[in-house]
Amino acid sequence: MIDLKRRLTDILSVFDPQRRWIERVTMYLSPYTSSTHSALYAGSGMAPIMKHPQPTTETPTGYESVRTFLTAVALLAISSFGGLLIIDGFSRLQPLVGLGDSFALTFLVGGGLATLWFAAVGVAYLRFRPVTIHYDLRWPTLRDGGWILGGLAGIIVVSLLAEVVVNLFGSGSATNISTAAAIENPVFIYSVFLVGNLLFIAPIEEFLFRGVIQGRLRESFGTITAITITSVGFGLTHIPSYWFGGSDLLSVGVWGAVVSIAATGFILGYLYERTNSLLTVSIIHGLVNTVGIGLALLAVL
Repeated sequence: MIDLKRRLTDILSVFDPQRRWIERVTMYLSPYTSSTHSALYAGSGMAPIMKHPQPTTETPTGYESVRTFLTAVALLAISSFGGLLIIDGFSRLQPLVGLGDSFALTFLVGGGLATLWFAAVGVAYLRFRPVTIHYDLRWPTLRDGGWILGGLAGIIVVSLLAEVVVNLFGSGSATNISTAAAIENPVFIYSVFLVGNLLFIAPIEEFLFRGVIQGRLRESFGTITAITITSVGFGLTHIPSYWFGGSDLLSVGVWGAVVSIAATGFILGYLYERTNSLLTVSIIHGLVNTVGIGLALLAVL
C-alpha cells in the first residue's frame, strides 16, 4: 500500500510543485495520516505542510516585559503631551497670524492636529517596531451588528453607573474642551464634532490605543493585562481635555469622568480581542461619542 502511495506521490509531484494536492490525496488514501505523511515525505525528501502553524510559546523574560511596559507608557505620554502642546501652541499662534482668540477655532484646528499627531505616533512606531493589528476592513455583518449594539449598550450602562457613583461622592466641574468650545456656537461646533468624531477621531484613537499599544502589550503580558493597562492609559490621556475646558483637575467630577473613560476603554479593548476587528470597535467608539454629542446638541436646541 505504501509503495502505491509513494508512486502516486512521485507522479503528482511532477504536476503540482506546490505539494498541496499530494497531501490531499494521501490524506484520503489512509486513516493513518501522521505516520503515512512521515513515510511519504521521508522518501521524497520534502517537508510536510502544516495546516495550522503552532505559535511560539516562549515566555517573555522579565527584561522584555519591563521594556514593553515602558514602551506603552512612552507611547501614551508622547501622544498625550504632544497633543496638549499642539493645541496650546495653536492657541498662542492664532492672534499672531490674525486668527483672533476664538476658542472654537482652537478646538477645531488645534484638536484636529492633535488627533493627527496620535495617528503619526502610531504609524511612526509601527515603522520602528511592527505590531500585529486586526484592521478587518470590510462591510459589517449581522454578527458585527450584535457586537456593536451590545458594546454600545454596555458602555452606556457603565457611564451611567459612573455618574451615579460620582454623585454619591459629591459633584465637581468636569467641562472638557469640546463643551467649552461649543459655548461660542454650539450648533456649528457640535455638528462638526459629530461628523469628525465618526470619520476621524474614533478610528485614529482606536488605531493607536487598541491597535498599536494594546497589541504591543499583548505580546508580553497577555490579553487581560494588556487591556487593563491600555484602558487606564486611555482614561489618563483625556485629562488634558478637561484642563483645556477649565475644569479643576482634582475634582471628583473630572476623576469620575476619567474612570468612566477608562471603563469604556476596557470594554472596547475586550471587544477588539473578541472580534479581531479594529473597524468594529471604531464604529462602537464613534457611536458612543455620537450619543454624547447628540445629547449635548439637543440640550442647546
